[in-house]
Amino acid sequence: MNVLSQGYQHWTGQSTGIWQRRWTITRYGLQLCWQSRLLKGLFAIAWVAALGLIGFYFLIGQLLTPDSSLVQLITENLGQRARSVVNGLSAWILLYPEVSVDGLYRLVFSLASHLYSLLAFFAVALFVPKLISHDLSSNAILIYNSKALTRFDYLLGKFGIAFTLLTLLCLAPLVTVWFIGNLLSPDWAFFYHGFPALLRMVTVSSAGVITYSLLAMAVSSLAKRTSSATAFWILFWIISAMIANLSGKFVPWGRYLSPANCLDQLSRHLYNLGGVLEDAKAMLPFFNTLFERLPRRNPLNAMGPTDGLWLPVIFLAGIWALCAFAISKRVQSE
Repeated sequence: MNVLSQGYQHWTGQSTGIWQRRWTITRYGLQLCWQSRLLKGLFAIAWVAALGLIGFYFLIGQLLTPDSSLVQLITENLGQRARSVVNGLSAWILLYPEVSVDGLYRLVFSLASHLYSLLAFFAVALFVPKLISHDLSSNAILIYNSKALTRFDYLLGKFGIAFTLLTLLCLAPLVTVWFIGNLLSPDWAFFYHGFPALLRMVTVSSAGVITYSLLAMAVSSLAKRTSSATAFWILFWIISAMIANLSGKFVPWGRYLSPANCLDQLSRHLYNLGGVLEDAKAMLPFFNTLFERLPRRNPLNAMGPTDGLWLPVIFLAGIWALCAFAISKRVQSE
């Protein structure tokens, strides 16, 4: 039977590309997630913290300017000895920017990563029900499958939701801190000397964003009801940490069964704050005196890497592969 005789008319409008269809899934998911006031509050905390770090670098820039009002204020209120300490630190930063600038950014990024990891955990707990579990509970996934979309297109669009949110929450604020912090510095060369620290931060943050995104999708796909997705996420994080800590007492690699431990070891190895401190103590005797007065169990003595880089990377790759396999099978079964 001729379809034209049945009133069929060929589509004459403009067809959308595959990437535009994928972006439609991501865009709708972002709009759905952004309705949460708690999620907006987490973003506010992240960017306010970034603003505070920018203020810290502004103060550092003022200390490097001899005639600044901040230096004069320190001299008037704390005396000449404080002025001498400030002058010594300023001279060290200006004479050895390849160590001081890079080390300062690595220290700040390492400390800030703990806060942003915590924010990422709570953010996933808020939007994880709105990923795959929302479609499973409402059978909306049947509508997706009836469209001109493959399973890969659907999963890529869902991954874009988590990846975009976590990038704006964890990575973008620190990149902004690095850029504006260097703008406030007294020398444009600080951009060059701080660039290696930026690469380390982007690597660590990107690994964290990808890990959290894949885990969020895996948990969301396993929770058929949206009401249980958040509970699954919290229980997974607690149980995986308990299993990793218990296994680590018997085999050294057991503690990498937790993705949090893998990310923590990756961060410690790439930032390598212990090496930065050793370089600082070798260049300026002031740091030797400072760290000798600190107790032996202070956290600064445990800043360096412990078990190397490849073991956490291998376990992270395994976690990513398991997440991708579980998500693919779960969506396929529907």
